[in-house]
Order: sequence, then structure tokens, then C-alpha cells
Amino acid sequence: MNLYYSETLSIDSYNGFHLVQDHIGTNHSSAWNDYDYIVKFKIYHVKDGEVNKLGYIRTLINGYEDTSKYFIEKGVLEKPKIYNITGVMNEKDSVSLPLDIDFYNILKKILKKDEINELLSLICDASFFYSNYNTYKDWPGFNGSIMRDGSASEAILRKGHQIAMGNYVPKKSFKILLDNVSDTIDPVEFYFNNSREFERTNINLIIGRNGVGKTHLLKSLTESITGLKSHGDDWPYFHKLIVVAYSPFEDFYTKDDILDKIDEKYSKNGKPRKPKSKDRRRLNVNEYAYVGFRKENGNFDKDWPKNHSIDSLIKIMDFDDDNWWWDNDNTRLNKLLETLSLSIKFDHLAVKLKDQDELFKIDNNLYKQFKEIKNKIVKEDGIFFIKNGEALKLSSGQKIYSYMLPAIVAEIEDESLIILDEPELYLHPSLEIGLINMLKFLLNETSSYAIIATHSAVLAREVDRKGVTILRHNEENNTEVITPNIQTYGESLELIIGEAFDDYVTPKPFQKVIDKLIEKHESPQEVLSSYSKSMGDEALTYLASKITHDSDFEVEDE
Repeated sequence: MNLYYSETLSIDSYNGFHLVQDHIGTNHSSAWNDYDYIVKFKIYHVKDGEVNKLGYIRTLINGYEDTSKYFIEKGVLEKPKIYNITGVMNEKDSVSLPLDIDFYNILKKILKKDEINELLSLICDASFFYSNYNTYKDWPGFNGSIMRDGSASEAILRKGHQIAMGNYVPKKSFKILLDNVSDTIDPVEFYFNNSREFERTNINLIIGRNGVGKTHLLKSLTESITGLKSHGDDWPYFHKLIVVAYSPFEDFYTKDDILDKIDEKYSKNGKPRKPKSKDRRRLNVNEYAYVGFRKENGNFDKDWPKNHSIDSLIKIMDFDDDNWWWDNDNTRLNKLLETLSLSIKFDHLAVKLKDQDELFKIDNNLYKQFKEIKNKIVKEDGIFFIKNGEALKLSSGQKIYSYMLPAIVAEIEDESLIILDEPELYLHPSLEIGLINMLKFLLNETSSYAIIATHSAVLAREVDRKGVTILRHNEENNTEVITPNIQTYGESLELIIGEAFDDYVTPKPFQKVIDKLIEKHESPQEVLSSYSKSMGDEALTYLASKITHDSDFEVEDE
């Protein structure tokens, strides 16, 4: 097996694996710089003239800031711009890690086990040489380049080799203890269990009144998972974090915010990169995605979700087109169509093209044609749903589906964590049911998980009590964490509302009206006799509680 460093994409005559710096074949003039370390490469597999891209890896040589210089110094020049570097790396001074966990899935599909081990040894894969981790982490540049993607890098490091060999089995149950949020918020423990036969607990809810710290808690969780602050050693390592928040008042991190904080953490001068490189910088971070009303730069734009839905659709189609050769049975487009069809009945997705009246229908067989027209799409019109040849008129809640689901499907990877902040804001109860149904389908399809901050009893009805966390203020105005006393899964909405929001003791307007009637008529029995037929069960129960226990009364239906 041969390994090459190539400064050209004309590599089809050299069977083996080629490391090509990320800017080759693009309009960028230089390789990407990871905090003064130039370590990012595209990796290609060449066999009998066929060239396939496996993804991206970062390769660090201890003592070198530019890995390509090491390859040129140590490699054998086969022809101009192609160096044979088979055997020039060893695990004592070299280490690599792919940017995406799918790298190992591809290897499992195209290579035999002994070939996988040979390749991972040649590129000094950190997962293959995991026992050397304590040595690697002390190398200059290792944390700021190879491992700077937080939980995603940890997931690749710990799971990669096992995935490639077909030995990896996802953890069925785990807990996440978040105990460093604030002095005024109790520690919160999230419980996940995918081994249950009756009902998986792959969704956790944080439920409570406004002001108890739900969003603050989720933002703190975001910081821990992205590596901006430390967390417990026994946490699971998610492949990706996706934050979904459609409130006009939310302040979750956009990808640029995360990148700025990573810059502050790892750059030598502690300053973010210049704005002109931010578009390219976003392409070099895959472990975090934000979905909401704010653009990458943080500016609120109510029309942005439409644009973003088109960007997401393009990303889905490009991903499928790039990966058809090894995984053409499980396309992301199919996943999107299946998920959306659970709540919206349609025949086709479609987009509007510039200077064309007829909508362009999206189909699995049109990847080449889509590639030709994608720059002509009118992004500000968003995605259309076609039924019986006509574009459907969507409700506001369905529009949120059309914004949210393409973005999630475009970003999600196996074992991702999705954080949703009050997703019920624009949804009536039947659409809330549709949302939880679609979300459960998507989580099951990708072995992923979700944490939702919500006020919705409808959502709580679909989650086991072990996955529900209630937040309440105590007398000192600190936030207490409470586990429901009732089984929320399949429970009545009335009981869930009473339990989650302490509704049992909250004065209701109808109770005040009844109290005034009693005061006016001087007798609850008279009120009962006169108004019982105009009251619902809860009002009758309240009125009955005002009648002395030794009084006899009876309420009859007509």
C-alpha cells in the first residue's frame, strides 16, 4: 500500500492514498492555517484510475508547523508535485485525525480489515494509536489543531478505529451531569436510555416557568460539549452538536461565535481572525451548527431561515452526490423526505429558479442537474412542497418545519446531540405532536439524542419521567431541580401541567370569579344551583371545595 503527498489532483496514475492540501483545486491561494499550524489535507483513494475522496484529515508532525514541508523533506519525488511518503511517518513523531467520523465508515466499506490497519498505521491515526494519547496531547499544536473540535474530536479519537473494524457498539444508556452552570441553579442530570423495549429515552426535557434558567442551562451545556469549558470525564462524546432556537430573543452561539471563542482559546495573541477569512473558517469546523433567525454574523433576520433552508438543501444534495459511491442506499435526501412526510403530505420538494416560472422538483436521480442549477435558486423564497401539481400553502408551524428539518438533516451525523429551545413557540398542539414524531424518527435513524427546553405539556406527554427535569424557584429565588412525581409518558395534559408548573396552587381567574359569586350570593350552594350548568369540571370541583363538609349537595345533569 502506497501513501503519497500530492500538490496536484492529477493523481489517477498512482494507486494508493494521497494527501492533498485543502486549497488544491479551489480558488484559495494557500493552505488553511490552524492557529499557526498548517495540517489540513484532503485524502483520496486511487485504484485503477478511479479517484474517490475519503474526506479531510489533519496531520501534525511534532516540531513542524507546516506538515507539507516535512513530507517534501522526507518523501521521494515520483514526478513533479507527487511525493511518495510511504513509511516516512511514525507514531513517535506523527499523528493524524480525520475531521469526520464517516472517514472510518468509508474505510469499513472499501477495505479489508488488514488494509484498514495498514492505512491507519501509515497515516499515524490517533484512534489507531490511542495508547499514545498522553504523549500526543503534550505536543505543541495538538490541542489547537488536531483536537480543537471538542466533543467531536474526542468521539473520533475514541471510536474511530473500532468503527472502521466493525466492532463499535454505541452506548445504550448514559447520564450527563451538568453541575457548573451557576451558583443559583442546582446541578442537573440528564438521563438517556436506548435499551428500553417499550419507550426509548433519547429525548430529555427541561420544563418550567419563564425565568428559571432553562436557556441559560442549555447555553452552558453548549459550552461544555464544544470544549469551551471543561466537563466530567465520564460524559459521552457526541459527534456533533446542533442548536435550534427560533425565539427572536434567544442568544445562543452562532458558528461564528463559537469560532471566535476557539480563536481566543488557541491563538497565540488571543484575537479572532480577520473577518475576510470567516467564510472559509466556517468550512473548517464541522462539529457545531446553529439553526435559527440569526445569520452567521449574529444579526437577526426574519427571512434568514428561508435562505438557510435552501443552503441546507444544497448541502444535502452535495453530500449525497459526493458520497454515492460508498453509501447510495442511505441518502440524506431520503431521510429529509421521510421525516417531513410524517407531518406534511406532499409529492415533491421544489425550489424556484431565477427567470423561470415552473418550480424545479427535487429528486434522488437529479444530482447532476441539481449541481448545474443550484446557483440559480431563489433562496429568499425557501423550499416549496408540491401536492397534485400545486404548491401547498403552509401554516406558520409548517413553515417552521420547512426551515428546521432541512437544516437538521443537513447537519446531523450518527450520535449527534440536538438542543432545541422552546420549539413549540409557533406550533399548535397537533403540530407539536408532529414535531416530536419527526424528531423521534430522526433520532432513531441516526442513534442521536435531543434536549429540549419547553413549556409544552404535549411534548412532556411523549417523554418518560426519567427524561423530564422540572425547574422551579425556591424561597431564596434560586432554581431547584425536581423529578416529576407522576409518570409523564402518556399522562393527561392536566396532570402534567399541574406537576410541571405547580398549577395546582396557582390562583386561576375562574376561581376569582367564583369567589366573587359566593361573596355576592352569600352561599356556595346558591352559586352551585344557579351556575353549575355553565361550569366545567375543574370549576365545579373548586366550587365544591368551598362547601362545608357537613353540607349535602348533588349536581344533576339535565
